[in-house]
Amino acid sequence: MTAPFPAALPGDAAYVSPTHLRTPFRSFLVSFDKGIYWLRMPQDTGKTQFIRGIVAKRPPKEDAAPEGIDSAISSSLRAIAVELAPGAGAQALAGAVKAAFEAEFGPAGAAGAEALSGLGDPEEAPAAFATWLARLGDVARATDGKRLLVCIDGLDAGAGGTAPSVLDVLPGIGQMPGGVLLLLTSRPKEAWPDGLFAQAEAKFASGPAVAVQDVGVEDAPYVDTLRRLFQERLRPVLRARAIAILHALLETRATFEKGGRDPRLTGDAVLRDALKDDWKKLTNKFPRYSGQLLPVASLVPLLDQFDRLWVDVMDRGERKFRYVHLIIQRIADGTLPVEDVAGLPRGADLAARLGVPA
Repeated sequence: MTAPFPAALPGDAAYVSPTHLRTPFRSFLVSFDKGIYWLRMPQDTGKTQFIRGIVAKRPPKEDAAPEGIDSAISSSLRAIAVELAPGAGAQALAGAVKAAFEAEFGPAGAAGAEALSGLGDPEEAPAAFATWLARLGDVARATDGKRLLVCIDGLDAGAGGTAPSVLDVLPGIGQMPGGVLLLLTSRPKEAWPDGLFAQAEAKFASGPAVAVQDVGVEDAPYVDTLRRLFQERLRPVLRARAIAILHALLETRATFEKGGRDPRLTGDAVLRDALKDDWKKLTNKFPRYSGQLLPVASLVPLLDQFDRLWVDVMDRGERKFRYVHLIIQRIADGTLPVEDVAGLPRGADLAARLGVPA
């Protein structure tokens, strides 16, 4: 069912603001008053998560207004989003946009988002839809002076839907009203139904105020986002294991090499400084070791283990944000032992193992 996104999430702990998507999109937003941004990525690589971070809200603090989770984007505009179901047509799109707008703007939104008519004629439909978007944009500006961003997730799902289709009614850049932007997401060209990608490409051709971003699972910025997620979410797990190793060294009076360096600690100042502090606290409990430097060599096998873990997480998750993220979450919450990751299945079997729909 085509529907608006939820107005709020339980919290933002699971959200990852993807630099590889946020930075170019923010650049687009500051460059144009109106526009169309088309993001194309494979399935399960983070398109929906990106939109969710724009439109979902953190619980407000005291009397403050709710703040968008990805505030670097949401603070500059008012955003609504809909997720297209397979086969969704223009009427389903309009109904979902209307519901999302009313949920975001309350009574003012309900009054301004009058029912959309004039979609029956494919030649007139884009102009009618653009006029309707202009009315919605007027309500947004009258509310707080901000532009309106309409996010449509899964453009390919509705491209060949019930006539008139989503592609039939969405306006091109020449018809877009001022102060309104569209963020469209879809899978790459090869994943579209036959012939429909060319229709979309023709409608949203490159030009002023139109931008296309293609992201693949091998792209370095995408991989960097996953790597940062892995590092930040699993740093506490690595640190806890390191403390256990260091404590055992002191408690058993094992022989160890003092001091030392490792590029993995040099490159992660947060972990390095935390371990130095942990070591100082441990040596306070074992005064005979007071003043000795952190024994980095004793931690090398652990650092090697987490290097292998990164490779295994990417392999089992098939470099897809959804599954990589889930594996990392399960490790972080203790429901998936680090030692079990290499033996995880892939695909639908992995989803079943992680307890989510395939």
